[in-house]
Amino acid sequence: MINEFGYCSLDYGVAYSRDSGVITCRATNKYGTDHTSATLIVKDEKSLVEESQLPEGKRGLQRIEELERMAHEGALPAVALDQKEKQKPELVLVPEPARVLEGETARFRCRVTGYPMPKVNWYLNGQLIRKSKRFRLRYDGIYYLDIVDYVTSDDSASIMVKAVNIAGETSSHAFLFTLETSTGCTQTERLTFFLY
Repeated sequence: MINEFGYCSLDYGVAYSRDSGVITCRATNKYGTDHTSATLIVKDEKSLVEESQLPEGKRGLQRIEELERMAHEGALPAVALDQKEKQKPELVLVPEPARVLEGETARFRCRVTGYPMPKVNWYLNGQLIRKSKRFRLRYDGIYYLDIVDYVTSDDSASIMVKAVNIAGETSSHAFLFTLETSTGCTQTERLTFFLY
């Protein structure tokens, strides 16, 4: 029932054939009473299944609602937290070497599986990379490392990605090669020459 700004309404979110009947709205104040009625007819659909399809019926539904409430409150019991088998991290997409011209952005990516979800870190010449203006880290099912704008010939380096969880760890290496643009040939010529 909604009552706002002098307007009253009775809304049915879901109506079943058993809800059919006469609905009366009655308004009363110190000056008297008034009412109006309407007939609600809900056609029975034979294909509509009203009973719970959960194996344990309403008890199963109550258990699901309880677990959802506990998860929302952050109080899931320890039994429910770790029913999945632990799995060591595995790199199913490894970072590939990157060859970029000075001033371009270098991108590395990898995809990791494992349970619990592994923690993934990137390293440049053995030093942990933290998110900054120069280093962009992002995840959308694939982990990305972008080394932005500041790439110079001094940045030819070793890149390592490492994934760790309680079941183990794994890592992979790739190299970043930066091509200078200060010689007489064009960037395209230099890149073609370097790749062959």
